[in-house]
Amino acid sequence: MDLLPGGYNFIHIVFWGVMALVSVGTMVVATILGTGLVLLFLESVGKA
Repeated sequence: MDLLPGGYNFIHIVFWGVMALVSVGTMVVATILGTGLVLLFLESVGKA
């Protein structure tokens, strides 16, 4: 196994690390947006 920089496995580790960070980031954004929409809905229902 070649884990040195420039090796095939190193590129895979970097790629999947970046993909994991992006997926976690988008899940956080989706969670915040979803929570915001639910709160907005509850406020609008409460005022009606």
